[in-house]
Amino acid sequence: MAQDGSGSADADEAVWLAQGIPAPARRALVAAGILTVDDLRATDLDVLVRLHGMGPKALARLRPLREG
Repeated sequence: MAQDGSGSADADEAVWLAQGIPAPARRALVAAGILTVDDLRATDLDVLVRLHGMGPKALARLRPLREG
């Protein structure tokens, strides 16, 4: 999470919160440095699946964003 003064954890999670991504998955995305939809699209699905906190519900909600 953004602890270097560049922003807050809430700000980092905002894009995912707006998409209805569950909190554990939001935290996992931010911890992995996936902060934008462009970051998401550049990340292999295999990487997303292995993130701690990323479950089927979150993956289902992320799928349209990845394909968008």
